[in-house]
Amino acid sequence: MKKILIIFCTPLLLFSQESKHTVTWNSNFLFESNGLDRSFLNSMLYGGHITGSMKTEWINAGDNDNVIYSEISNGFTYINTNKRNIGFSFSDRNILNASFTDDLLRIGFEGNFNHQDKTLDISNTSIRADRFQQYKIIYGVNRKSINMNLGFSYLVGNHHLSYIIQKGSVYTAPFGTYLDIEYDMHAFVTDTSDLSLSANNGNGLAIDFSTDFSYKEYDIHLSVTDLGFIMWKASSITLATDSAFKFQGIEVDDIFNFNDSVIEANNLIDDVSKTNTSSFKSYIPATIHLSVSGETEYKYLKTYTAGIVAKWQPYMDNEPLSFAKINQGFNESNFSPLYYINSFFNTKYCDVIPSLSYGGYSKDGNIGVALSKEGKYKLLLGTHHLEDILSGDDAKAVSVYFSVARQF
Repeated sequence: MKKILIIFCTPLLLFSQESKHTVTWNSNFLFESNGLDRSFLNSMLYGGHITGSMKTEWINAGDNDNVIYSEISNGFTYINTNKRNIGFSFSDRNILNASFTDDLLRIGFEGNFNHQDKTLDISNTSIRADRFQQYKIIYGVNRKSINMNLGFSYLVGNHHLSYIIQKGSVYTAPFGTYLDIEYDMHAFVTDTSDLSLSANNGNGLAIDFSTDFSYKEYDIHLSVTDLGFIMWKASSITLATDSAFKFQGIEVDDIFNFNDSVIEANNLIDDVSKTNTSSFKSYIPATIHLSVSGETEYKYLKTYTAGIVAKWQPYMDNEPLSFAKINQGFNESNFSPLYYINSFFNTKYCDVIPSLSYGGYSKDGNIGVALSKEGKYKLLLGTHHLEDILSGDDAKAVSVYFSVARQF
């Protein structure tokens, strides 16, 4: 830890009296779903009676692939701005990214009685959860026509859990005479002997790149942030299972002699299963961002920024770097390209930044708004999902972000 502090404080030796110093605190909470709403979450978290109609409504609410994404992050950034940008940042991040089919919801909510002589598809099911800290060094160059910034991050991994079923199905025969179950699953769990929030179960690296330049009357921004991975320690548990078996029920002659041999005799044991304690690599969600800013002659839209955001996060490190690997990372991120446009309005008391967007983890249209106030401190408070705040139990997303900055 002492070495890390020395590395990140080294840029302080380069600062001059003419530089501008900016310290910023950022907090962000985001929850998005493309189908499951607040009533589902309240029922799961706080209990209560769940009716059959509620289950049916939840199953039919979204796409066939249901996505849940949540992130809670807090951190600070220090930037020294002159002809060069030099700084560092620290953030604590907690991320959940899950995807599962409607058929998996049907099994969980309804069981298989109502789905006799049907094959339920549970492919492309994934649950990924991460907690880690990110230490970043920032370096940039400011020129008249172009600005460029680089970032290098050291990641301290606390915990990781992932369950990935790329192919799977459940078939229920008429009258439930037998079940055919097939699945190809990989699971990764870090060392469970230390579940403290500050546990060090892995280390990783990430890089950032961004550039801003002008073309005619437009300002162009292009960036790639958090392109990185964490190598988890060899004490982690890894599981690979490729199974196909038929379950025809269990016949018990003596209820007091119910043991593993009875289960094995009825084909309940996986055909191919391999569990190890070994190191593995997981990816953090990388962000690719392209935007164009300009001015208009309209009274209520003097400035605008339009852009597109994409995410890249493969399930596993199972392919060499190639075009197939790049495409895999986009497909497995559970994120649809996010298109947005925002503007900026000055009012007497604060600045207002409204936005419209479509896509993301919710794969839906969203209305955002942020309020900014400049003074001794610059305050920013906003949400990406204003419409969901007013939707009650039908809300599928909630987000709040806050920052306070001081320049001296």
